[in-house]
Amino acid sequence: MIYKCKICGAPLENEQDKCVYECEYCGTKQTVPSFNGDKTLNLYNRANYLRINKEFDKASLMYEQILAENDKDAEAYWSIVLCKYGIEYVEDTAAHKRVPTINRTQYDSILIDSNYLKAIELADLSAKQLYIEEAEYIDSIQKGILAISSNEKPYDIFICYKETDNNGQRTIDSLLAQDIYNQLTKEGYKVFFSRITLEDKIGKAYEPYIFAALNSSKVMLVIGTDKDNFNSVWVKNEWSRYLVLINKGTEKTLIPCYRDMNPYEMPEEFLYLQAQDISKI
Repeated sequence: MIYKCKICGAPLENEQDKCVYECEYCGTKQTVPSFNGDKTLNLYNRANYLRINKEFDKASLMYEQILAENDKDAEAYWSIVLCKYGIEYVEDTAAHKRVPTINRTQYDSILIDSNYLKAIELADLSAKQLYIEEAEYIDSIQKGILAISSNEKPYDIFICYKETDNNGQRTIDSLLAQDIYNQLTKEGYKVFFSRITLEDKIGKAYEPYIFAALNSSKVMLVIGTDKDNFNSVWVKNEWSRYLVLINKGTEKTLIPCYRDMNPYEMPEEFLYLQAQDISKI
């Protein structure tokens, strides 16, 4: 079994005694784990695949499984950090390499994260140096996001929904969400609705504005007409982050809003919440 690049997913012909390797496909210099057999290798490949596809919560659980087998695995600790901050590696055409971007901004610096500190404690010298370099780069991005988001005016309500379907067409969810947005704004609420709120942000990173809205909004409405739409990557990225804030004790309310579907098909995380059938409102 071959370990796959954690940046692009291509086969990585890693030598067993190396902790840092450069992928011949994407050209990214990266840390690689030391394996305790095919089971660990398979877990890493599956977890990295999920993380590359922005399924950060699922990937994080798999890295936790790796640590349950070996709590001295520096790469697993580092990978959990990548999930926590929603790190995605995107192509920098000017530099001809892939660089990290943040999809899950935190107020706390990555440089004081407990899993990051554990990774550099356990890593060998070459891997440690790479962890530090990348963490400092991520920290600089994070500071920029926080600086922009701090200038955003607070929102009352965040509307979470899927904008387009697999064919690039606007979803029914989006149309329903806009009706709700129009009514709420008429009533004087400041509402985050990405189709309108972010329309003048084309060409900019959206994360600072999403982060600001998630943290300031007192209510999130999650709109859906299909279970797959509720669980689509970017929709789940927003509502799962909002639930984390609620679970930390922040005074916020998440209201699942569904139509044309069985409410029990909604994400299991919503089962304890009071959902609304839009067709009856």
